[in-house]
Amino acid sequence: MEIYDTLVVGGGPAGLTAALHLAWHDRRVLVLDRVTGPLFFTLEALHNVPGMPDVRGLDIQKRLRAQAEAMGAEVRRGSVVKAAGAEGDYRLTDEGGETWRGRTLLLATGVARYHPLVDGDFTPCFAYAGKGNLFYCTDCEAPEVTGKDTIVIGVGPAESAAAMALGLTRYTDRLRVLATADPTLVERHAAKLSTKGIGVVAGQIRRLLGEKRQLTGLELEDGSVLKADAFFVSAPVRGRTDLARQLGVELAATGEHAQPKSQRGDTNVPGVWIAGDLRPMTQQVAVAMGTGNIAAVMIDQHLRKRDVAAG
Repeated sequence: MEIYDTLVVGGGPAGLTAALHLAWHDRRVLVLDRVTGPLFFTLEALHNVPGMPDVRGLDIQKRLRAQAEAMGAEVRRGSVVKAAGAEGDYRLTDEGGETWRGRTLLLATGVARYHPLVDGDFTPCFAYAGKGNLFYCTDCEAPEVTGKDTIVIGVGPAESAAAMALGLTRYTDRLRVLATADPTLVERHAAKLSTKGIGVVAGQIRRLLGEKRQLTGLELEDGSVLKADAFFVSAPVRGRTDLARQLGVELAATGEHAQPKSQRGDTNVPGVWIAGDLRPMTQQVAVAMGTGNIAAVMIDQHLRKRDVAAG
């Protein structure tokens, strides 16, 4: 079985940026991707990606892949379910049983996105997420709601939704919170929301109202309707750590992300690096690209030292 210099799990901005750099340095690199990352479904323009203003997320994804492949990286569709081996010979296996070998490994598996439940089903959100006015990342999209009547939908604890709403007061003073789970708030947060005039409604969503990718309202189970200009989802952020756990990579204190040894993305497992949203950091395209690039630089230098020592 052929062996690659580097196997990359995850074909988002982090993984593809890493593959581009490694291929540029004539490394044999293979990217394995499930094609489920958020950018594949982001039809809204992103405004804060340096050098690519007002470009749809989907187009950024396509450009990154095309550039990596043009440089010589291989990109294949695959859902990796098993990671094993040691430095110099790692093995990845997908759900169909196909296996690949690599001298080094980069995990760029990202995070799981949690959508609000609509009559018990999260899939209705797909028609609006990343396509119009249903937002998820305040670091990326908060300016989009400037001056707009905005509802923060709490998928997880109401405390997290309250914190998001308070943070959004920089951009708009027209805010409400919909607590779809436990609506309990500590007195400190409840007082701050009251001071800011932010109301809290408890209820489950029965139906999404909208058209042409624009969400206009939320119909609740009690028949009431909450209308707004924009909607922000407050939900848990959990890294896809299954492969990292299999390899024994140290996890962050929360257990929700993999923990790098340094900002270079190296881990406690020799020959394994991490990049992008799998690391405990903000979910931004530019940040993911940066972590992917620095990990690739370090991987190439690591391989160069090994090649010199072996030669």
